[in-house]
Amino acid sequence: MRTSHERTISMRKIALSSIAVAVAVAVPAQAKPVKPPKPVKPAAAKKCAVKSVGFNARGILVAQALTQTAGAATPADRGDDRFSGTVTVTVTKANHGAPRGEQTYTLDNDRVRYSDANGDGTADQPAAGDRVKIGGKITRLAKKCDRTGFTPTVSVRKVDFKPAPVPAPVS
Repeated sequence: MRTSHERTISMRKIALSSIAVAVAVAVPAQAKPVKPPKPVKPAAAKKCAVKSVGFNARGILVAQALTQTAGAATPADRGDDRFSGTVTVTVTKANHGAPRGEQTYTLDNDRVRYSDANGDGTADQPAAGDRVKIGGKITRLAKKCDRTGFTPTVSVRKVDFKPAPVPAPVS
């Protein structure tokens, strides 16, 4: 028969050996497998690609030379009218980096809406000083991209003319 001291030593040996086995099993399970490195993507090339964003600008008409290219056969329906030519505007407000100041826009078969101030059903011809709204697309780069050699291109989709505001009478 064993003494209590021998039993204690025997139990300690069993406990130590079971701890050693547990550590030996746990260490490889915790180690993560080695993954192959990811291929390097040209992130800068994707991020610095030219993007096209919409813009709206408004200002005062300086000059216009527009000719109707489509929709002349249906004078009652002005929704199908398209015009080509140039419009020179002093842009006072614009968004998305569209240029301000005096700008000349080239239209190519685009929508133009003339106002009808007197309500007789015929569109008024715009004159210098009339209000103009322009909508279209402009190309641009991200802020952190190199801009050397890049010039944004502007393409107009729609132009709206309204008469100049009538000043209030002074009393």
